[in-house]
Amino acid sequence: AAGRMDEELYDEFGNYIGPELESDDDEEQQQQQQEQQQAGQGGGADWAREAGRLDEDDTQQQQQRDPSSSAMEVEEQVSTAVVLHEDKKYYRSAEEVYGEGVETMVQEEDAQPLTEPIVAPVKQSKFAFVEEELPATVYEKEYLADLMDAPALIRNVAFVGQLHHGKTTFVDMLVEQTHPDVQVAEASPLRYTDTLVVEKERGLSIKATPMSFVLPDLADKSYLCNILDAPGHVNFNDEMCAALRACDGAVVFVDAAEGVMLNTERAIRKVVQDGLALTLCINKVDRLVLELKLPPADAYHKLRHTVDEVNRVLSSCAGTAAGGGAAEYDYFVSPLVGNVCFASALYGFSFTLRSFARLYADTYGGGFEPDELARRLWGDAYFDAKRRKFVRAPPAAGARRSFVDFVLDPMYKLMGQVVGEVDSQLEQTLAQLGIKLTRAQLRMNVRPLLKLVCARFFGQAHGFTSMLVDHVPAPCDVGERRAAAIYTGPLDSEVGRGMASCDPDGPLMV
Repeated sequence: AAGRMDEELYDEFGNYIGPELESDDDEEQQQQQQEQQQAGQGGGADWAREAGRLDEDDTQQQQQRDPSSSAMEVEEQVSTAVVLHEDKKYYRSAEEVYGEGVETMVQEEDAQPLTEPIVAPVKQSKFAFVEEELPATVYEKEYLADLMDAPALIRNVAFVGQLHHGKTTFVDMLVEQTHPDVQVAEASPLRYTDTLVVEKERGLSIKATPMSFVLPDLADKSYLCNILDAPGHVNFNDEMCAALRACDGAVVFVDAAEGVMLNTERAIRKVVQDGLALTLCINKVDRLVLELKLPPADAYHKLRHTVDEVNRVLSSCAGTAAGGGAAEYDYFVSPLVGNVCFASALYGFSFTLRSFARLYADTYGGGFEPDELARRLWGDAYFDAKRRKFVRAPPAAGARRSFVDFVLDPMYKLMGQVVGEVDSQLEQTLAQLGIKLTRAQLRMNVRPLLKLVCARFFGQAHGFTSMLVDHVPAPCDVGERRAAAIYTGPLDSEVGRGMASCDPDGPLMV
């Protein structure tokens, strides 16, 4: 029987298939547990009593800090209700955290882009654009400083006029001509004198900004022109008044397409009231060609009407000049007098009748006096091609005025060829005018190409500088009259004599 039982404990291959046998390790563990129980019956009572006392103390301290915790524990122990998964509450609600009077908003999706940091860095507030270093110019800075010691070579001028009539853009044109490192983007204007960030954003001037240039006239004589770019918005007329107080003359800017506006009249009246020299710049003449698409004859009448409107306002201001300005200036503007300038600051050119006559003299080799030609380029003057002379009466029916034939017609043709299809004809026309452009420049967009061609054809603003030199007095010539009109202190003092004589070594007045 014993042999049969042993056979049942093993299979046919000799593997043990009987009940599990107790190992030696299990016997050792059971023996250790028995010894620990016997030892704990004697000293375990003291340990249990001490542990129980500590638990009671901790429970009492916790109840003192949070009396409701004990009740919650009892509820948790007593509550045996079944809680669904969607009803389980893991976190406190926003109302429990922040209180009932606080409005909370929950955003399901993260709308913050990955490129934006969760905690944004602290940004330094910047309100103005300031040049870190003096920009490079076509003239030496020492030469500009030396011109300050010669008051006869200084012209202090304020740019005034209606909003968006091109005052700041005209200053940008002068900056481009005198600062070779200044680059102008095609999409956005330069606005060099708009130093405030808010001026750049809104696209208008808020503060009157001064800037000094060394500009040559038609005789290539350099003058120091201190220009104050005054705001054109009606809300900033105080800046315009302050700019006029610091200058000896003003250039009134008028849009060729819009004409004389309300703030233009106000600026003219203020210039006359302060007794300053007045010159006129009809800006944006390109709008007559590219935007309004007026024929050259109609464009002449538009320009002449603008000049007549300015003279109408000036005549209505007669007798309001202060400080002897009415006796000093007759306040009449005309291209024949030389105090009217035509310009397109956006495309980088300006000219007067004298500068355009000089352009003809340089192109065709002279043989005539440019000033005599300039006198016949405005008004009812016609060129008789048969007799080769200028006449006052139209030589034939439908004859065009000399300003249309000699000034507007070439400008129209040049702009028309650049704006039209750029082909070999444009290159031939530019070659006849002595303008050489590279293949890369000829492939430029229309706007920068037109600006480049006009700048090469008309040259720099020599005519504008000659207008300032001829019709705006030097500080030393009007120093005594200006000091008497502005300064409220005694003129026989050191300060009064220094201002009247424009003494460069005199006391500084701000």
